[in-house]
Amino acid sequence: MGNCIVPACGKPVKAKKMCAMHHQRWLRHGDPAVIKVRQAAEPTACKWVNCGRFSVTKGYCSKHYYIQRLQQPQTKLQEV
Repeated sequence: MGNCIVPACGKPVKAKKMCAMHHQRWLRHGDPAVIKVRQAAEPTACKWVNCGRFSVTKGYCSKHYYIQRLQQPQTKLQEV
């Protein structure tokens, strides 16, 4: 099959003469050499009243997310 056409990459070809990683970069950004680094989001406070912890999931800290999840009614898939 061959190796990736991107310089300094010796991985096997997946498509368009590029390896899987460079092919995905080309599809997403139009250039296989683009490297986009995700920036961490700023920590936010828990939405629970008088809680000073940082949020982890859906705006709540781990303790209050657990409580919030237990209080919500369970939704079931309806059979058609």
